[in-house]
Amino acid sequence: MEDTLLHWLQQADAFAVPISLLISILISLSGVLPSAFITAANLIYFGFWYGLLWSFLGEALGAWVAFYVYRRGFYRVESRSESPRMLKWTKRLTHQTGWRAFWQILFLRLLPFVPSGLVTFLSATSGVSSVVFLLASTIGKGPALVLEAFTVNQLITHDSIIPWVIVGIFLIFHLVYLLVKKRRSIDMN
Repeated sequence: MEDTLLHWLQQADAFAVPISLLISILISLSGVLPSAFITAANLIYFGFWYGLLWSFLGEALGAWVAFYVYRRGFYRVESRSESPRMLKWTKRLTHQTGWRAFWQILFLRLLPFVPSGLVTFLSATSGVSSVVFLLASTIGKGPALVLEAFTVNQLITHDSIIPWVIVGIFLIFHLVYLLVKKRRSIDMN
C-alpha cells in the first residue's frame, strides 16, 4: 500500500504535500486504517524530517476533521435515538469536559497501541470542546508519531533488531496498561 501512496506522491510532484495531507485526513476519517502507510510514503518521498513534519500535520488535521465529522454525525444519531440504553451511554460520555478530558485524550494519544480512530470517536461523543481536543490530540500525537516514524524508517532502511525492540516495548506498555486497568476495575468493585 505504501508503494501506491509513494507512487501518487511522485506523480503529484508539486502537489505532493496537499495530497499527503488529504490522504492523512481520509485515513483519520476512516477510523480504522493505519497511518503507518502514509508515514512510510512521506518518509521515503520527503526524507525523514520533512516526512515526519507532513505526517504530523496530516494526522493533526485528520484528527480535527474526523472529530468534527464524528461529532456532527453522532449528535444526529443521538437526537433520533430514543433507546434508553443509547441515552444512558451518550449521557455518560457527554460528562467528560475540561482538564479531565484534556489529560485523558493526551494519555490515550501517547499510547501508540490505542487506535486513533477510537480516541477521536470517544472524544467527539463526549462534552470536550474542539479546542481542548485539538490541543490534547496534537500534543499527544507528537511522541507517538516520532516512534512510529522511527520504526517505519528502520524497517524501510535497515534489517535490524531495533524495530522488534520497539514493538516489544509497546507490548510491555500495553500489558502494563491492561494490568492497571484491571486493578482499577477490581478496586472499584
